Amino acid sequence: MDIGQAPYFELLRIRLDQLSQRQRLIAENIANASTPGYTPRDLDASAFQRALDAQSGVALARTNAGHMAAGGAPQAVIVTRADSETTLDGNAVVLEEQTVRAAETRMQYETALALYQKGLQLLRMASRPPGR
Repeated sequence: MDIGQAPYFELLRIRLDQLSQRQRLIAENIANASTPGYTPRDLDASAFQRALDAQSGVALARTNAGHMAAGGAPQAVIVTRADSETTLDGNAVVLEEQTVRAAETRMQYETALALYQKGLQLLRMASRPPGR
């Protein structure tokens, strides 16, 4: 089995990709904090939950030919939503809120990366001959 295709590592890869994309969006929001009319963007919070559901091994029943087939890792959806305040020029970026989101995303990324590294350590330990 290819390590990259193992469900554990695949889910962590999806999570790391989504967190990277979210961090890029937050950086864009901060960069546009003084752009008139700019509305901040973020990722749909349920994107990773959909990825978990897709990996659960439970298949959805198609009871009608018009139903869409489930499959593949879901793509994160970018949503545009104003922060808690909007300035007179229409800019809706609140730097404090974006900074908090950036910190949360960094902590989540570091956690997922640590889990990935632990998984690799377990694989290395399991592949060693006994007594080494």
